Amino acid sequence: MIYPVLASAFILTILGFPIFLYKIISKKKSKKYLKFYTLWLICYSLFIVFGTGPSDNRIKSTNSLSPYKLPWKEGVKRFVSQGNNSFTSHRELHHYAWDFWMPIGTEILASRGGTVTKVIQHFDGIGLDSNYIYIQHDDKTVAMYAHIKKDGSLIKQGETVTQGQPIALSGMVGQTLNPHLHFVVFNQDLTKSLPISFNDLNKGIPMAGSFYQSKNKL
Repeated sequence: MIYPVLASAFILTILGFPIFLYKIISKKKSKKYLKFYTLWLICYSLFIVFGTGPSDNRIKSTNSLSPYKLPWKEGVKRFVSQGNNSFTSHRELHHYAWDFWMPIGTEILASRGGTVTKVIQHFDGIGLDSNYIYIQHDDKTVAMYAHIKKDGSLIKQGETVTQGQPIALSGMVGQTLNPHLHFVVFNQDLTKSLPISFNDLNKGIPMAGSFYQSKNKL
Protein backbone atom coordinates (compact mmCIF):
# COMPACT_ATOMS: atom_id res chain seq x y z
CA MET A 1 0.00 0.00 0.00
CA ILE A 2 2.89 2.36 0.66
CA TYR A 3 4.16 2.39 -2.94
CA PRO A 4 1.15 4.20 -4.50
CA VAL A 5 1.41 6.78 -1.72
CA LEU A 6 5.12 7.29 -2.37
CA ALA A 7 4.56 7.46 -6.12
CA SER A 8 1.89 10.15 -5.64
CA ALA A 9 4.15 12.04 -3.25
CA PHE A 10 6.99 11.91 -5.76
CA ILE A 11 4.81 13.18 -8.62
CA LEU A 12 3.41 16.04 -6.51
CA THR A 13 6.94 16.92 -5.39
CA ILE A 14 8.30 17.08 -8.94
CA LEU A 15 5.31 19.04 -10.26
CA GLY A 16 5.13 21.30 -7.25
CA PHE A 17 8.78 22.31 -7.12
CA PRO A 18 8.77 24.87 -10.00
CA ILE A 19 5.49 26.34 -8.72
CA PHE A 20 6.99 26.68 -5.26
CA LEU A 21 10.07 28.45 -6.64
CA TYR A 22 7.85 30.79 -8.68
CA LYS A 23 5.91 31.70 -5.55
CA ILE A 24 9.13 32.33 -3.65
CA ILE A 25 10.47 34.58 -6.41
CA SER A 26 7.21 36.47 -6.94
CA LYS A 27 6.49 36.57 -3.18
CA LYS A 28 2.80 35.86 -3.74
CA LYS A 29 1.93 34.65 -0.25
CA SER A 30 -1.81 34.02 -0.40
CA LYS A 31 -3.89 31.56 1.65
CA LYS A 32 -4.12 29.37 -1.45
CA TYR A 33 -0.34 29.38 -1.70
CA LEU A 34 0.06 28.45 1.96
CA LYS A 35 -2.33 25.50 1.56
CA PHE A 36 -0.45 24.35 -1.52
CA TYR A 37 2.90 24.71 0.23
CA THR A 38 1.65 22.70 3.22
CA LEU A 39 0.49 19.85 0.95
CA TRP A 40 3.71 20.01 -1.04
CA LEU A 41 5.84 19.91 2.11
CA ILE A 42 3.94 16.90 3.48
CA CYS A 43 4.42 14.96 0.22
CA TYR A 44 8.06 15.96 0.02
CA SER A 45 8.64 14.92 3.65
CA LEU A 46 6.99 11.53 3.07
CA PHE A 47 9.28 10.77 0.19
CA ILE A 48 12.35 11.97 2.09
CA VAL A 49 11.55 9.80 5.12
CA PHE A 50 10.90 6.63 3.14
CA GLY A 51 13.55 7.26 0.50
CA THR A 52 16.37 8.11 2.89
CA GLY A 53 18.71 6.10 5.05
CA PRO A 54 21.92 4.07 5.24
CA SER A 55 22.27 1.68 2.33
CA ASP A 56 24.41 -0.83 4.24
CA ASN A 57 24.70 -2.33 7.73
CA ARG A 58 26.10 0.82 9.33
CA ILE A 59 23.05 1.14 11.57
CA LYS A 60 24.32 -1.93 13.45
CA SER A 61 27.78 -0.47 14.00
CA THR A 62 29.04 0.62 17.40
CA ASN A 63 29.14 4.34 18.22
CA SER A 64 30.91 4.31 21.59
CA LEU A 65 34.30 5.17 20.09
CA SER A 66 33.06 7.87 17.72
CA PRO A 67 34.66 11.30 18.27
CA TYR A 68 31.51 13.11 17.04
CA LYS A 69 28.53 14.52 18.92
CA LEU A 70 25.37 16.08 17.48
CA PRO A 71 26.11 19.72 16.52
CA TRP A 72 23.68 21.56 18.82
CA LYS A 73 23.16 22.26 22.52
CA GLU A 74 22.90 19.51 25.11
CA GLY A 75 19.35 18.52 26.04
CA VAL A 76 17.74 19.89 22.86
CA LYS A 77 15.91 17.61 20.41
CA ARG A 78 16.06 18.28 16.68
CA PHE A 79 14.38 16.70 13.66
CA VAL A 80 16.32 14.95 10.90
CA SER A 81 14.69 16.13 7.67
CA GLN A 82 17.12 14.25 5.42
CA GLY A 83 19.64 11.51 6.13
CA ASN A 84 22.31 9.47 4.39
CA ASN A 85 21.69 8.19 0.87
CA SER A 86 18.69 10.42 0.23
CA PHE A 87 17.01 10.27 -3.18
CA THR A 88 17.41 14.04 -3.57
CA SER A 89 20.66 15.82 -2.73
CA HIS A 90 22.45 13.37 -0.45
CA ARG A 91 24.15 11.37 -3.18
CA GLU A 92 27.69 10.93 -4.48
CA LEU A 93 29.88 13.57 -2.75
CA HIS A 94 27.27 14.14 -0.03
CA HIS A 95 26.16 10.52 0.33
CA TYR A 96 26.82 10.48 4.11
CA ALA A 97 25.30 13.88 4.91
CA TRP A 98 22.48 14.84 7.30
CA ASP A 99 20.04 17.76 7.41
CA PHE A 100 19.10 18.82 10.94
CA TRP A 101 16.08 21.14 11.10
CA MET A 102 16.97 24.35 12.99
CA PRO A 103 15.22 27.72 13.34
CA ILE A 104 17.20 30.56 11.78
CA GLY A 105 19.68 31.97 14.30
CA THR A 106 20.15 28.73 16.28
CA GLU A 107 23.64 28.23 17.71
CA ILE A 108 25.57 25.48 15.92
CA LEU A 109 28.18 23.68 18.04
CA ALA A 110 31.35 21.98 16.87
CA SER A 111 30.62 18.27 16.52
CA ARG A 112 34.32 17.58 16.97
CA GLY A 113 37.33 19.74 17.75
CA GLY A 114 39.76 20.89 15.09
CA THR A 115 41.12 23.77 13.04
CA VAL A 116 38.95 26.10 10.98
CA THR A 117 40.19 25.88 7.38
CA LYS A 118 37.49 27.84 5.54
CA VAL A 119 34.63 30.23 6.32
CA ILE A 120 32.11 31.44 3.71
CA GLN A 121 29.40 33.69 5.14
CA HIS A 122 28.62 36.51 2.67
CA PHE A 123 25.70 34.92 0.79
CA ASP A 124 22.06 35.56 1.66
CA GLY A 125 18.74 34.00 0.66
CA ILE A 126 17.81 30.96 -1.42
CA GLY A 127 20.06 30.38 -4.44
CA LEU A 128 22.87 28.27 -5.87
CA ASP A 129 25.55 29.50 -3.45
CA SER A 130 25.61 28.75 0.26
CA ASN A 131 27.50 29.76 3.40
CA TYR A 132 29.53 27.12 5.18
CA ILE A 133 32.40 26.35 7.54
CA TYR A 134 35.12 23.70 7.17
CA ILE A 135 36.80 22.30 10.29
CA GLN A 136 39.72 19.90 9.86
CA HIS A 137 40.27 17.29 12.57
CA ASP A 138 43.46 15.65 13.85
CA ASP A 139 43.06 12.73 11.42
CA LYS A 140 42.79 15.19 8.49
CA THR A 141 39.09 14.56 7.94
CA VAL A 142 37.02 17.71 7.36
CA ALA A 143 33.54 18.51 8.71
CA MET A 144 31.29 20.82 6.72
CA TYR A 145 28.57 22.92 8.41
CA ALA A 146 26.41 24.44 5.65
CA HIS A 147 23.49 26.87 5.12
CA ILE A 148 24.63 29.10 7.98
CA LYS A 149 23.19 32.60 8.33
CA LYS A 150 24.72 35.54 6.42
CA ASP A 151 27.60 36.86 8.58
CA GLY A 152 26.67 34.09 11.00
CA SER A 153 30.12 32.62 11.67
CA LEU A 154 31.32 32.88 15.27
CA ILE A 155 34.85 31.72 14.42
CA LYS A 156 37.62 32.67 11.98
CA GLN A 157 39.82 30.76 9.54
CA GLY A 158 42.92 29.40 11.29
CA GLU A 159 41.26 29.30 14.71
CA THR A 160 41.31 26.15 16.82
CA VAL A 161 37.93 25.07 18.19
CA THR A 162 36.90 22.46 20.74
CA GLN A 163 33.97 20.07 20.70
CA GLY A 164 30.81 21.81 21.91
CA GLN A 165 32.06 25.32 21.10
CA PRO A 166 29.52 27.60 19.34
CA ILE A 167 30.81 28.09 15.80
CA ALA A 168 27.94 29.65 13.81
CA LEU A 169 24.28 30.63 13.62
CA SER A 170 22.01 28.48 11.46
CA GLY A 171 20.26 29.96 8.45
CA MET A 172 18.32 29.31 5.27
CA VAL A 173 20.90 30.18 2.64
CA GLY A 174 21.70 28.44 -0.64
CA GLN A 175 19.99 25.38 -2.11
CA THR A 176 17.46 24.82 0.66
CA LEU A 177 13.69 24.86 1.14
CA ASN A 178 13.68 25.07 4.93
CA PRO A 179 15.95 26.37 7.70
CA HIS A 180 18.40 23.61 8.59
CA LEU A 181 22.01 22.63 9.14
CA HIS A 182 23.61 20.44 6.49
CA PHE A 183 26.36 18.40 8.16
CA VAL A 184 28.82 16.05 6.45
CA VAL A 185 32.39 14.81 6.97
CA PHE A 186 34.81 14.58 4.03
CA ASN A 187 38.20 13.01 3.49
CA GLN A 188 41.25 15.29 3.44
CA ASP A 189 40.96 16.01 -0.29
CA LEU A 190 37.22 16.77 -0.09
CA THR A 191 36.59 14.17 -2.81
CA LYS A 192 34.20 11.90 -0.89
CA SER A 193 32.05 11.91 2.22
CA LEU A 194 32.79 9.49 5.04
CA PRO A 195 30.46 7.26 7.08
CA ILE A 196 30.47 8.44 10.70
CA SER A 197 28.32 7.98 13.78
CA PHE A 198 27.59 10.09 16.87
CA ASN A 199 28.56 8.87 20.34
CA ASP A 200 25.64 10.63 22.03
CA LEU A 201 23.11 8.39 20.24
CA ASN A 202 22.26 4.84 21.30
CA LYS A 203 22.41 3.51 17.73
CA GLY A 204 24.91 6.06 16.48
CA ILE A 205 23.29 7.00 13.18
CA PRO A 206 20.41 9.52 12.92
CA MET A 207 17.57 8.48 10.63
CA ALA A 208 15.34 10.81 8.60
CA GLY A 209 11.93 11.45 10.10
CA SER A 210 13.09 11.14 13.72
CA PHE A 211 14.02 13.50 16.57
CA TYR A 212 17.33 13.19 18.42
CA GLN A 213 18.61 14.78 21.63
CA SER A 214 22.14 16.12 21.80
CA LYS A 215 24.63 15.63 24.64
CA ASN A 216 27.13 18.05 23.17
CA LYS A 217 28.68 20.61 25.52
CA LEU A 218 32.01 22.28 26.25
